[in-house]
Amino acid sequence: MTGMTRVYILSDSNIPVRYQNLLKKMDEMGARKVDRHVVHSQMLSRKVLVDGYSNQRMYLLRTSQNNDLIYAVLGNEKTELAMKVESSENGLDGLLDECCLLECGLEGSNILQQVEIYVPKSYGKFEGMQFVFGDFTIGICTFVCRGSTPTGLVLEIQYTPCSVLSDPSQDKLLDELLVTITTGTETTPTANPADSITKPVANLLALFDKVGLPAQYSLKHTAIQYVAAFNILRK
Repeated sequence: MTGMTRVYILSDSNIPVRYQNLLKKMDEMGARKVDRHVVHSQMLSRKVLVDGYSNQRMYLLRTSQNNDLIYAVLGNEKTELAMKVESSENGLDGLLDECCLLECGLEGSNILQQVEIYVPKSYGKFEGMQFVFGDFTIGICTFVCRGSTPTGLVLEIQYTPCSVLSDPSQDKLLDELLVTITTGTETTPTANPADSITKPVANLLALFDKVGLPAQYSLKHTAIQYVAAFNILRK
């Protein structure tokens, strides 16, 4: 069973050191290290755009939590010359964005990648460690897109007792734990630790509804957050 899961982006001037500081903080908190945590992500673009769209992309995502499943997110950005609307940073939740999410096996993924209307454009990997802390499962990963130097850092928190979409106020519980974990781990201390934390999707419940995800939490709800984070960090 998958519980309520949120993915956060952490900014820092020294990603490798911040990552090690976070691992040390988990040890100090008494969290139990359980496994490696890896998320592979790839972006493909349509060779020839359909009229009415300025971008047509497909994102493929695979997690170490279930290596047999691939999550494909189709994201299209409509062209609205008459409307002066800025594109969304994550490519999913903007006014001009259309998106849907598919879950398929490895064979289905191979078929999708062989469709000649798409060409690979970018690949990234989130890699780190997973911990258990009480009712919470916490993943801490660096992000690498080009070369071998980490350019981003994400933290995933899953709250197992809550497995159904509910009031947004439930996010407060995860946000409070996030601040507890991250405080004191910055390489350059700030007056407000929350300043270095970004949510890749501002209104997550609205995006879940837009994509048509069910009320019961699953890895699909987690996957689309990683796609949003990938789209921000790859730039």
